[in-house]
Amino acid sequence: MAGVKRQERAAATQNQLLEAARQVFAERGYQATSVAAITDAASTAHGTFYLYFRNKEDVFAQLMATTMDELYAHTLTELDPETHRYDPDVARDRVAGFLQVAVSQGKIWRALLEAILVSPTIAENWLELRRVFHQGLADRLAIYQSRGEFRDLDPSLVAQLLAGMLEWHVFTSASFGVPGPLEANDKAIDTIADLWASAVSVRGSRGQTAAD
Repeated sequence: MAGVKRQERAAATQNQLLEAARQVFAERGYQATSVAAITDAASTAHGTFYLYFRNKEDVFAQLMATTMDELYAHTLTELDPETHRYDPDVARDRVAGFLQVAVSQGKIWRALLEAILVSPTIAENWLELRRVFHQGLADRLAIYQSRGEFRDLDPSLVAQLLAGMLEWHVFTSASFGVPGPLEANDKAIDTIADLWASAVSVRGSRGQTAAD
């Protein structure tokens, strides 16, 4: 029982540090954040930080891993080639889920943009994390193509380009307010979903056939 309680306290402390890190990175950016600022925000001793993380780079990498896991939980589902079917409303819901999670992270995206430019380790981790999303999207595109639902385009390249559209929208909106604040509103969701569908589907935009 004592061992279980120690594990629970350790997990709580680690989560406390992660949440404090999220807040500080979002407020200050990656380079201006220090371990001391994180421990101050978490109200923990400086040495406690190093029980859970090697350095600032390590805590940021773990923070992004949990963030991306949450993003993909909303956008990638179990894939069965025999039963999986393209549904434009489901596709829209996944775009909405991605943006809703992104909005909940706020300015952390500006810190990530900064981090991947200054830290090779963060850049490598980020590329590996996003590869999961791109591969999942490419797998789905290939299935739709095999049924004649999507145009005959390179699934891997299309996945990179479509995902890049969504990712860069998040980066620029969260970092610079362009084309506006990062929001998961119907206009942004519908526009992205329609652009995705019209780019690859033989049916054109969401809910429309090429003959409509």
